[in-house]
Amino acid sequence: MDEKKFLVSKFREYYMNNKLVYTERLSQREIGFIPFDGKMIRHMNAENQQQLQMLISDFNPRHLYHSVAYYKYPDKRSMQEKQWTGAEYVFDLDADHIPGADKMPYEQILQDVKIHTMRLINKFLLGYLEIDPGSLSLYFSGARGYHVHIRNDAFYQMNSDQRREISNLVRGEGISAKSFISIISKNPVSGKGWIRDIDEKVKDAIRKIDAGERTEYLDIPAEIKVKALLDKRVSAKDRRPYVQLFNDNNTEIYNHANAPVIGEVLEKIIAAYLKINAVEIDEPVSTDIHRLIRFPYSLHGKTGLMVKKIELDELKDFEPLNDAIPSSFGTDQVHARMKQPFQITFKGERYGLDGEVMVPTDLGIFLSLSGRANIY
Repeated sequence: MDEKKFLVSKFREYYMNNKLVYTERLSQREIGFIPFDGKMIRHMNAENQQQLQMLISDFNPRHLYHSVAYYKYPDKRSMQEKQWTGAEYVFDLDADHIPGADKMPYEQILQDVKIHTMRLINKFLLGYLEIDPGSLSLYFSGARGYHVHIRNDAFYQMNSDQRREISNLVRGEGISAKSFISIISKNPVSGKGWIRDIDEKVKDAIRKIDAGERTEYLDIPAEIKVKALLDKRVSAKDRRPYVQLFNDNNTEIYNHANAPVIGEVLEKIIAAYLKINAVEIDEPVSTDIHRLIRFPYSLHGKTGLMVKKIELDELKDFEPLNDAIPSSFGTDQVHARMKQPFQITFKGERYGLDGEVMVPTDLGIFLSLSGRANIY
């Protein structure tokens, strides 16, 4: 079996039998693709799904993309000639941006990126920004992450700098004790966002220390310093009860003479809170108003998995290595020569692969395209 010809034929078979490859406002999108041989080809266009299917049939792409932008003339070669009319806001969540991912097993990577994606949607998009869930479209990327599209008139005309503000929000960029105190000392805390959340965590930490309880975000040395600060409220020097300063719109706690102690508490709380609440995204994807993104239901050329649409309430239970495997690849056995030992749970079955092995075709395609094995 010629490995490359086999892969090409399986991609062609998939696209011949799949009519789901499509996106909204197709005629206004630039289309690009990477064939099995050669470099990126772009500045193409299809007026409708039938033309798109013909293009796919002609070129049998290994990777297939569409622009996040809408253009008046999407097939023109220069951006000026294309006449940009707007763009979706897209988040690309991938393992490349998660610390330590290079040492993680593939399945752990998938799980960690899913956690970041759920946090992005629930905490930031539906929570802080209060975006209508109907404006969000979610896709498994086909490899190691997810794409979240915002299709909403309020976002289409945003420039790169405006989009960067949103990406900074979800990444927690610029949040520090200094910036926090600067903001909160001038304005009452209100609404939703990092400032409100951190303010609540600080107050909660001080309440717990006052009650003799352990805190979630502070180490013991920091707690001891806060306890010493609280004990001063009964001294002749300062009898004001600190607990009375914990009203939502009261900023006096941060302007107090003992603010250096609060500042140290803030640094620790902010560092810990950001670590478990910030979302790692590929910022250039979000800020680029001309970006190309993968077509829904296209195949990822480095895994053979589908770029599959997921309903928001299905994400928690979505399993890429079961739910994004093309059925057309089949399960006949093929030979695989592993390049190194590899373990994976694929379609519910656990595999420990090393040396020369027999595997189902769909798994063999995944191993070949991801560079883990040669199949024959």
